[in-house]
Amino acid sequence: MKSRILTLFTITLGLMAFAASASATPLVYVVTITQQFGTVDLATGKFSQIGNGTPDFLSNLVWWRDGTLLTLTTGGANPPGSLARINPATGQETIIGQTGLGFNAFALGEVRGKLYLTDFGGNIYSVDPDSGIATVITNTGIPPDPSVPLTFNSDGTFNLCDEGLYGVEGSLYATFDSFDIDVSVSVPTVVHVHVAPAFYRIDPATGLATFVAKTDLQIGALVEVEGKLYGFEGVFDGFDSINDIPIAHSELVTVNLATGKTNVLTDVDHSIGVIFGAAPVRNLQ
Repeated sequence: MKSRILTLFTITLGLMAFAASASATPLVYVVTITQQFGTVDLATGKFSQIGNGTPDFLSNLVWWRDGTLLTLTTGGANPPGSLARINPATGQETIIGQTGLGFNAFALGEVRGKLYLTDFGGNIYSVDPDSGIATVITNTGIPPDPSVPLTFNSDGTFNLCDEGLYGVEGSLYATFDSFDIDVSVSVPTVVHVHVAPAFYRIDPATGLATFVAKTDLQIGALVEVEGKLYGFEGVFDGFDSINDIPIAHSELVTVNLATGKTNVLTDVDHSIGVIFGAAPVRNLQ
């Protein structure tokens, strides 16, 4: 009888552990403005670093066939606009090659097994995963950025823009906005919106975008996990006048594919700054 009770107890504990594992909140890999790579818990916003940081500022994360994550450099030790890969186990970054767009390269995405890249002018390119070379397809119809990002205007305001790009259900989905901020106050505020934030669906066969809906400012990264689309939305904390960059963190939101509406879930660890790319964690082993 005692043995039977112990057996039932062991089975119960096993079932409880399985249920807890099955219902555990997913993790996503991320790259940050502070040149860190790691995972974020979608329930708590907790960041766990992998590796010692990346030599470059990176944008977007895309799973590729060889089990590595592809990303785009935006500055740092290597020329901006380079295609790179990250080893998800170690966080090591390796340069594949330059896209040829330099600073104008904006966001990297994958759909139907092919790589795509957008620029600040609303154009879309195919990207060779072996060389990094980008070849223009067409103009998407998404409004171009009328200002130069990360520059000051004559009135002292500072130009910024955001784009999230992610492949969902055979299409690319993108968010885009352009605006400037007042950096004379302790916490920067948006002064002028040059391109209103909107959600678009891009047909990879033609490269043309269809307006879906209005959405929030400052969605800098998108990721789909278990049928839900999440976004990382920037929140200003201050301005670094020495390096001329805003200080901000990300909050995690869900994004409705049909309406563009968001729902705030949690703040992400403030110490890592803004998140510019995310991909689901497939294997933690």
